Amino acid sequence: MNLRLSSIRLNLGVALGLALLTVPCLFGPRWLAVGTIALLILALVRSFALHNARRQRLVSMLDPVERAAAGETEVRLPPGADDEAGHVANAVNALLRTVREQAVAAHAERDLDLAMVRETPNGLLVTDAQGLVRRANPALSRLLPVRGDPVGKRPIDSIPVADFQEVIDEAKRTGAVCERALTHGKLDLVIRAMPTADGAGCLGVVLDITSLRAAERVRRDFVANVSHEIRTPITAIVGYVEALEGERGRVPEDLLFMLDAVRRNSDRLQLLIDDVLHLSRLESRQTDLELRRESIGPVIHAVIERFQGVARHKGLQLTGPDHRTAPEAWINADGLEHALSNLVDNAVKYTPTGSVRVEVTAMPGSVEIAVIDSGPGIDAAHHARIFERFYRVDTGRARSAGGTGLGLAIVKHLCSAMRTEVQLQSPEGGGSTFTLKLPA
Repeated sequence: MNLRLSSIRLNLGVALGLALLTVPCLFGPRWLAVGTIALLILALVRSFALHNARRQRLVSMLDPVERAAAGETEVRLPPGADDEAGHVANAVNALLRTVREQAVAAHAERDLDLAMVRETPNGLLVTDAQGLVRRANPALSRLLPVRGDPVGKRPIDSIPVADFQEVIDEAKRTGAVCERALTHGKLDLVIRAMPTADGAGCLGVVLDITSLRAAERVRRDFVANVSHEIRTPITAIVGYVEALEGERGRVPEDLLFMLDAVRRNSDRLQLLIDDVLHLSRLESRQTDLELRRESIGPVIHAVIERFQGVARHKGLQLTGPDHRTAPEAWINADGLEHALSNLVDNAVKYTPTGSVRVEVTAMPGSVEIAVIDSGPGIDAAHHARIFERFYRVDTGRARSAGGTGLGLAIVKHLCSAMRTEVQLQSPEGGGSTFTLKLPA
């Protein structure tokens, strides 16, 4: 606005000067014309000098502004007079001050981020869209064998760990978080890869879970040892109870209910110990169960026959597919029978009326076995923890049914050992469906 006013003033001055020059030349004496011309020339010279000074002032601002654009932060224009150039200088100084403050804040945040990446005990690696390493932190070389500087190379070229490259490739291909556990030397590691926010590259994370695995081993060994120690007195109690039951006629009538309670609870404790020991063996396994490609029909038929009497006693209809036409899959027959038995056992226990069905569906690359009941269903809030050991949806109902709280935990570990997926679908009030997805 001030620059426009100055231009208007200059144009008005020139026009007025021309008018003053013309009038005396036409109507006035010669000396007046000469004086007017002199005044006009003086005004023009002064106006030109002022305009040139302002132009030079504006031009002189270009160098500091260009240095600021190049990244120099300590740049400041000298304050000007109360004119157009002075206002521009003040505005540029304010802009440079804001940029300087933002740069300082951004630099501090970057230093903090770099410190976090540098000091974290977890190994970090970032790849670009071509799968080449953009950056890796120092902790990565403490957890994995890193040869030289990995930047600009594929991970496998500097880190000779095939699992690491495979997890990153899988995350890039699927666009989802991928994870794998491995042992490197004395370290127990978890490798996790996820796509970056822009979707172009991947972030690889290596977690050291050695201490966690050591604690799990201590806990597992403790549980196994205690269970073994408890098994001996329980066996003795069961033996004496069986002896007393063989002489029920000699036991006073008013003590028979005590004998029945001892037998019932000793059987329950025996079952709990057996489940704990079985789960402990599954958790401590070094390799997966051996799989063979064979028909799943005999396994399903054996499980259906085992629980048919219990289901009939409760008034339930227990049905399964024709085992003679069942498809083949990669299974461990003993492991599958144990897992399927636990699922059918739970379905029969917790279904008061109606039916329990075992259905088989052949899918491309897999075979699905579904155990479907018409029970009360399981609220979605429990689905995430349903496979945890000793977790109960309804404590009172579970105890009255005689469950140990380990059945589904055993199913989960058996499925893991057989490279089988287990899933739950159960809308509340609409029954439950547990599905085993076997590799075909």
